[in-house]
Amino acid sequence: MSKDINKKLLANYLIYGFLFPNADIYGGSAKSWDLGSHGTELKRKLKDLWWKYFITTNPHNLGSDSLIFTHPKVLESSGHLKNFHDWLIECLNCQKRYRLDNLISAEEFAAFLIQEDKQNFTILKNCPRCGRNKLTNPRQFNLLLSSDLQITDQGKEKIVYLRPETCQGIFINFAAIQRSTRKKLPFGVGQIGKSFRNEITLRHGIFRTREFEQMELEFFIQPGESEKWWEHWNQKAWDFLYMLINDKEKIKQVPLNQDELPHYAKKTTDLCFKYHFGWGELCSISDRGDYDLKNHSEKSGEKLEVKGTIPCVIEVSFGVERLMLALLEDGYQREIVENSEGGTTEREVLKLHPLLAPYFVAIIPWNKQEQLQEKACQIYQELLNETSFTTTYEESKWIGKSYHRQDAIGTYYCLTVDSQTLNDDTVTIRERDNLKQIRLPRQEVAQFFNQKYYHHYQEFKSKEVKI
Repeated sequence: MSKDINKKLLANYLIYGFLFPNADIYGGSAKSWDLGSHGTELKRKLKDLWWKYFITTNPHNLGSDSLIFTHPKVLESSGHLKNFHDWLIECLNCQKRYRLDNLISAEEFAAFLIQEDKQNFTILKNCPRCGRNKLTNPRQFNLLLSSDLQITDQGKEKIVYLRPETCQGIFINFAAIQRSTRKKLPFGVGQIGKSFRNEITLRHGIFRTREFEQMELEFFIQPGESEKWWEHWNQKAWDFLYMLINDKEKIKQVPLNQDELPHYAKKTTDLCFKYHFGWGELCSISDRGDYDLKNHSEKSGEKLEVKGTIPCVIEVSFGVERLMLALLEDGYQREIVENSEGGTTEREVLKLHPLLAPYFVAIIPWNKQEQLQEKACQIYQELLNETSFTTTYEESKWIGKSYHRQDAIGTYYCLTVDSQTLNDDTVTIRERDNLKQIRLPRQEVAQFFNQKYYHHYQEFKSKEVKI
């Protein structure tokens, strides 16, 4: 993606209601974002589709929803209190903070330092921002965010943490979930929810933020079956991503080296997308072994096992905002199309998967004639009552402007009410990607769209990995 297109895309985030700067009327919070109406719909549909794909249509898997506030002993047992950190370098002159791994990996800083390990290196350049030789030695920077609940217990305040990942709630509730559902191995527990990390640097919009959402599946298996199920869930996660991304050259699988693995993992593969700033991780598939259940069992004294065996775990973890950003960048296109005068014009179009489009259908009167608006509103209400997908209503002086706006936010179908509708009660239906138009009787519209929506979902499901 060129820099010009990227600038236009960033502008579209704001203009078309996908992202807004947080607290903008008060000057904004640094690199913090809220979702607008269209961003909210995209995010909701992405989570719904993930949940349907990984949980409700899978015979092995269940759902869970644990608290954000996390007991300190949970993170002590999981190893986060000891191991959950990044290496920080700070400039004492301009106070700019750098993650050491970013300095090492960034192309512009390729000759920045000579590294033996994370604690021993030689600086070859001064601070990239201010140019002064005031960089500190690297130190560990704790990524955990804590909270004081201000609950007194014999005069002592209670400190808790905001969870850094959703999965720990699944692990500490494992025995209760297994007993209450009577599930036998193998089975999985999925959760979608907020996580929090005290990031050193916040970069690239919603790609790296302190508050974010995860879609995680923890799949519990018998010891000795890790390779089989790791391969299965690695393929299933890849297929999910592959079906949503248009440009397949922008996604790849990256197996991590042993020294790159998280402290809990025996094996990890990252699914990455080529953003405008370069390749970035948006999903990890990890073999966590029995690390989590074993540690929680030992520290708590509770038996987290099935028939005397502590299960092993295969994890699939998607970042919601990172996947959203990938979908927006992948879907945004500028095309030259023919116009009604026989010439050509440029259109902006967001080619999201039909199941993820903020609106599946937009109802549009041809102009602001009162009869057309009244008829369009009637059809709009009928679709709201007779369908389950999202529908919107749009009015403007010129139909072309409405088409332009709906293309730019990714609406998959436009239904137009025009003068012919008043004569024979038919409407025009225009498809986003190929711009083809058909004419249908009004009474067939709801059935047509319901069948199309069902077809898109069945097509999506038909390509998934079978157990």
